[in-house]
Amino acid sequence: MGTPAAAAGTTSVAVPNSSFGDGWLDGKLKCWNTGPSGAAKLTLTSRSHSGPWAAHATGTTAAGSQVVLSTDRTEACPIPVTAGRQYTLGFWMSSSAGAQPVVSSYSTTAGWTEWFRGTKISATTDLRRYTAVLPVVPTGVTRLSVGLSFPGTGTVVLDDVDLTAPETVLTAPQTTAPAAPAALFQPVFPASGLVTNEFAYWNPTDPQRADSRDWEMTSGSLFALDGSGYSGKVDGGSPDVRSVTNTGSAIFRLNTRDHSFGDVQVAMKLNVSGLTATSRTPAVDWDGVHIFLHYQSQYELYYASVARRDGHVVIKKKCLGGPSNGGAYYALGSSEVSGLSLPLNSWQDVGASIRNNADGSVFIALQRNGKTVSTATDSGVGCAPIRAAGATGIRGDNAEFRFSGFTVSALG
Repeated sequence: MGTPAAAAGTTSVAVPNSSFGDGWLDGKLKCWNTGPSGAAKLTLTSRSHSGPWAAHATGTTAAGSQVVLSTDRTEACPIPVTAGRQYTLGFWMSSSAGAQPVVSSYSTTAGWTEWFRGTKISATTDLRRYTAVLPVVPTGVTRLSVGLSFPGTGTVVLDDVDLTAPETVLTAPQTTAPAAPAALFQPVFPASGLVTNEFAYWNPTDPQRADSRDWEMTSGSLFALDGSGYSGKVDGGSPDVRSVTNTGSAIFRLNTRDHSFGDVQVAMKLNVSGLTATSRTPAVDWDGVHIFLHYQSQYELYYASVARRDGHVVIKKKCLGGPSNGGAYYALGSSEVSGLSLPLNSWQDVGASIRNNADGSVFIALQRNGKTVSTATDSGVGCAPIRAAGATGIRGDNAEFRFSGFTVSALG
């Protein structure tokens, strides 16, 4: 039977793996997930409406909590929509404790946010078809993620999910484009010389230290070169007071002194001149340059990998307590994207943004040359979402690089 054909005068949008016949990919149900992480067991069942399979999600959390079964928010599993259209979500479902349709929307300014939550549907033992009419898609929204919210002790079976809309485009809700926000942080570099280094951080009372009002470093050295920031020649040694004999920049850890950055966009121009290795730091896939977000300390932070040796980009989280310098790293969702090598000796625009969502999660987006190439939503992977304002900054691994125009701006 499958997903119903669009009626005359309507247009249909493909929902990825809508009847769950595509099965599993890389150890997960293709294009579908449950959240928060670890809150449900997601499998397939032959008790379907059409085809061989339906999705079967069983909550594994305490009474009073909610679980969401929804499509992935990734480039590989898009549900593209058009501003001004009013879509209808349809699906076949049974549930042990009731459920309600939920839809999240994506725009480049707001990232992923919950946009629609429908009326609760009562529990039923047999599969039945339901529909929910969504609001008119606002200007700026380009993608949706659709799914169901259900109690953490409940079970749902879902099949044949579809999205349709009248062919007529309605007038989308209009908003006046806000003026570009003023920069919260935009440091200026001198023509040349040492700006600061790890010696200054670990020896705060030494009168000869290279102190900076803008930056601090737990590892490595930051120089100025022709008015831009520069890692210096990479080595694995320990810097002296002026980083004359060693830079230590094989492990480059730079953060702002200001720890008040909450929902922000970080942008800069980046020029990587080369990747190397030292006896202290052998070559690894993740060598490159990364942007810190919501940096609480060197043990608790997010970072967006904008340039890596293996050509991947990814968004990760570090939680306090673990084997990696007092913490443990977790890749967020399906944020790792391959085939995005950064050209050497070429200035490129890179950036990342972070926003706290109303549901307690944190949304992060990674940009290259003005295009969002990776996104992730952290609902508590490894530890609770890091929602507190923090520092931002740059991490480098075995990378010699320069950066300019480093700017932190508030998200609208």
